[in-house]
Amino acid sequence: MYSKKSRAAVLRDLFRNNRVVVAPAAGDALGARMVEDAGFEAVVVSGSSMSNLELGSADVGILSYGELRNNFLNILGATTIPMIVDADTGYGGTLPIRRMVREYEAMDIAGIQIEDQVFPKMCAYYSNTAVVSAEEMVERLRAVFAARLNPDFFVIARTDAAKSLGFDEALRRAQIYRNAGADMIFITVPPKAEDMKRIAALPFPVCTSIVEGTVNEDFTVDQLADMGFKLVKFPQTLIRASMKAMHDALASLRETGGTKAYRDRIATQKERGLYTHIGDFSDFQARIERNSSFTVEE
Repeated sequence: MYSKKSRAAVLRDLFRNNRVVVAPAAGDALGARMVEDAGFEAVVVSGSSMSNLELGSADVGILSYGELRNNFLNILGATTIPMIVDADTGYGGTLPIRRMVREYEAMDIAGIQIEDQVFPKMCAYYSNTAVVSAEEMVERLRAVFAARLNPDFFVIARTDAAKSLGFDEALRRAQIYRNAGADMIFITVPPKAEDMKRIAALPFPVCTSIVEGTVNEDFTVDQLADMGFKLVKFPQTLIRASMKAMHDALASLRETGGTKAYRDRIATQKERGLYTHIGDFSDFQARIERNSSFTVEE
């Protein structure tokens, strides 16, 4: 019988065996595949990036659960590394959370990041985001753990309270969410770079996101690992690099009427084939053709 270790179990092994895990974020299957091909051992699937890619929209909570789930399936099919997905606020009450956890486990998603924003949510980097009470977030976490069947399924509790209620309240909530059973805590948008050390000093596993244009953009992975962070995410790097590349390519095309001036920044056909694993399909087809001598007897 075919069996394999779950991606959730692989993710827990990574945390046990590594000083820090680095996980760039992707919003589609190509991006996630390129993360894996670049040598990273885990990928985060960003709801913000998915909103940008799927809808051409800002991250304002309008991407449906069904759209997210279908995209996750595509990404899982294109990768083998553990995948941590953005669960936003859980898509409603406790019953939607139950459905989400059960389906994500069945899909072999390694874990989720669930947050304490109000529903529907907004991107934490846009404005002062509203958060629910700590008690309501604990109810979300209780629903996650009650629904969880695979004990390896990893749960990151995220608090966005720092921006609207102050950094001390974010620290208080971090302890509450850890006490509720979260495997790891994520405090978004620390007001000062020095606050990163206060987060890392918390007596339980913590992660952080490096976002270009914020107070923590210049930290390196080694610096963060030395502080004590166990997971470092790069949630916007790929999507924003892609946006800039597309904008600049189109501007050059509009200005020059051709691609010559920009061609050194365009993937070659060979590179495109490598990025999309064309060789896998060719090898599979060749294997089928090698076995084509088999005949069906009446």
